[in-house]
Amino acid sequence: MWRRIITFGIIGLILWFHFGKGESLFLLFFSIPIFSLLILYLLIAEDKISVAIGVSFVLLLSIYGIDQTHNHFFFLLASIAVFIVGGAFLYQRSWNRKIAEIEAKKSLMQKETEALQERYETRLESLKHLEQRVNGLAHLFEMARDFSECLDFSDMISLLNQKIGPELSFIRGFIIVLTDASGGGYAVGHSFSFGPRKRKNETLANEFAGECIQVLGVTKEILKLEGTKGEAKNRFVRFQTSFPLWLFPLWVGQQLIAILAIEGGAESDFQKFEVLASQLALQIKKVRLYEAVKETSIVDGLTRVFVRRHLLERFQEELKRSIRHLFPLSVLMVDVDHFKSYNDKFGHLVGDKTLREAAQIIRENVRRVDVIGRYGGEEFLIIAPEIDKAKAIELAERIRSATARKRFQLYDEETQVTVSIGLSSFPEDLELRRPKEFSPEFMDALIQKADQALYKAKEEGRNRVVAYGS
Repeated sequence: MWRRIITFGIIGLILWFHFGKGESLFLLFFSIPIFSLLILYLLIAEDKISVAIGVSFVLLLSIYGIDQTHNHFFFLLASIAVFIVGGAFLYQRSWNRKIAEIEAKKSLMQKETEALQERYETRLESLKHLEQRVNGLAHLFEMARDFSECLDFSDMISLLNQKIGPELSFIRGFIIVLTDASGGGYAVGHSFSFGPRKRKNETLANEFAGECIQVLGVTKEILKLEGTKGEAKNRFVRFQTSFPLWLFPLWVGQQLIAILAIEGGAESDFQKFEVLASQLALQIKKVRLYEAVKETSIVDGLTRVFVRRHLLERFQEELKRSIRHLFPLSVLMVDVDHFKSYNDKFGHLVGDKTLREAAQIIRENVRRVDVIGRYGGEEFLIIAPEIDKAKAIELAERIRSATARKRFQLYDEETQVTVSIGLSSFPEDLELRRPKEFSPEFMDALIQKADQALYKAKEEGRNRVVAYGS
C-alpha cells in the first residue's frame, strides 16, 4: 500500500512538472528512465496493478513528447523502457518459477523429512521395546543359571516360586515329568505345581497331568488352548483350569522328558516362557541323571534296597527325630534261614534271585516311611519310625508269614525259604529310657540288641520272630 502511494506520488510530481510547468525537454528526457525504474521497483515488489498503470503512463508520456517535439527519440526511449520492463518482467517470472520449484522441492523434502522423522521415532520406539524384551530375556537367562545349582526337583520348584513367579504374569504353572508307560507311550512320573495358585489336590493334579499328556501327544509343537473351543473346555473344565493353557513339550534330543503347563499366562510373556521351557528341559534331564547316579550309589544293585552306608545315615536321621519328638522307633533284623546251604545246593544264580525275591516281599509288607537296607550278605535291616514294640512284632510276623507262603519259581527250580526276625525298640530297649540328645551309641545298641534277638530266633528253630527282652 505504501509502495503504491509513494510511486504514484512521484509519477504525479513528474506529470505536474510536465503539464503544469509547461514543456520541459530535460524532464521529459529523464522522466522515462525514472518511470522505468519505478515500474521495475513495482515489478520486483510484485504489484501488478501499479506496473500496468506505470507502463501506460510511460507510453502516454512518450507519445506526448513526440507530439510536442516531433522527435521520435522519445518513442525509442519509451521502447527501451518497455523492453527493460518486459525483460525484467520475464526474468521475474522465470525467477518466480524457479522459486516456486524450489519451494515445492523444499515442501517435498520437508514432508519426506517429517516421514523419515516419524519412521525414525517409530523405529526408535520399536528398538526400545525390543531392548526391553531383550533385557527381560537376558534377565530370565540370568535367573535360569541358578537352576544349575539345583540337584533335585524340590529345589527347582522352590527356585521357580522365588524368582520366576514374581517376574512373569501367570496364574499357575505345572511341571509333568514323564516316564515310559508299560503299554507304550508316556505316563506321569512326577508332577509339581508352582506359581501364585498351586494345585494342592494330589489326585486332581495327577489327573490333570494325564490329560495334558493325552492332549499334547508326542508333538514337538507348543499347544495353545485359548478356552474358546468346546473340546478344550470340556477336557479341562473339571480341573478348574485358567485359560489360556499353554503346553510346552520339553524335548532333549529325540526324547520327550517332561511337559511344562502354564495357565492364565500373559501373551506378552509367552516368549519368556519359551526360554524358560528350554532351560527347564536341560535342568530336568540333569536332575534325572543325578537321581539315577544317586540311586546307583545308595541302592544295592541286587536287592534294590538301600546299601548299608545310606541305611545307617537314614537310621541316624529317624532316631534323631524320634528323640526330639519322643516318638517310638523299632529296628528289625531279617535273616534268610539256611541261605549258605541253599546257595550251595542251587547255585549262586538261584541264590541271588532268592535274595531279590525276599527283598521284594519285605518291600510289599512295610510302609512307605519305613527304611529298608541290606545289612549283610543275606541280612536285611528295617527301620520303622513311630512304631512301638507291639506293632513291630506284628510287622515282623507279617513279613515272616508272607515269606513262608511264597513259592519261588527260579529258572527250572521251585523252592521255598523262610526268614528269622529279631527286633528291638526305642526307647524300651535302651538303658537310658528318655534320652535328650542323640548319640551314635544308641544306634549301635539297638542294632546289637536286634541282632541278639535274631540269634535267639535261630536258636529256637528259625522261621520265627523274637523281640529283645522277651
